[in-house]
Amino acid sequence: MKTAGRQDGRTVRSAAALLFLAVVAPWGLAAAQDTTAPAARLPEPGVVQERSPTSRDNDSLVKAIEGKIHCTCGCNLDVFTCRTTDFTCATSPAMHRLVLARLDSGMTAAQVIAAFERQYGQSVLMEPPKRGFNWAAYLMPFVGLGFGLALLGFIMRRWIRARPVEPLEPPAPAGSEGSNEELERLKRELEKFEA
Repeated sequence: MKTAGRQDGRTVRSAAALLFLAVVAPWGLAAAQDTTAPAARLPEPGVVQERSPTSRDNDSLVKAIEGKIHCTCGCNLDVFTCRTTDFTCATSPAMHRLVLARLDSGMTAAQVIAAFERQYGQSVLMEPPKRGFNWAAYLMPFVGLGFGLALLGFIMRRWIRARPVEPLEPPAPAGSEGSNEELERLKRELEKFEA
């Protein structure tokens, strides 16, 4: 009787839990989701930047300079890639116009990049400059690789030396050549098979 009562109690609790999940859980999920703002909504048409391409937009010098500068909009792309792929970005066209203005003022490509570095700091560069502590970023992978290979060679050499070298064929036990009597008996046995 006690067992039946326990099972009935479990059944009631299970049914109550299922009812709770069926009624309350979907309501909680719907409340947690914000249905007023769609998840992926395209910007308004006015937000898209109107761009009128010029012949200088795809100039190899301009591409080279913009390829070395991060766009500061947060996309983690260079200026050229950002301005040619993300038409909602207002930052990359402004940086492009600044590159063109600096080139028009007579600056060289190195001077334009240096001016961006002075304005935004080293974080605007796509790769760290090869000076000062930044050399560590260039050298440490090779130093680490060399150290790892040397350590691996050292461990393998110790491992090979520690293992006993086993011969390819085990040596024959002493006295296994057989006596003359045994060899004569073996010859007679073999002659029986040949005949």
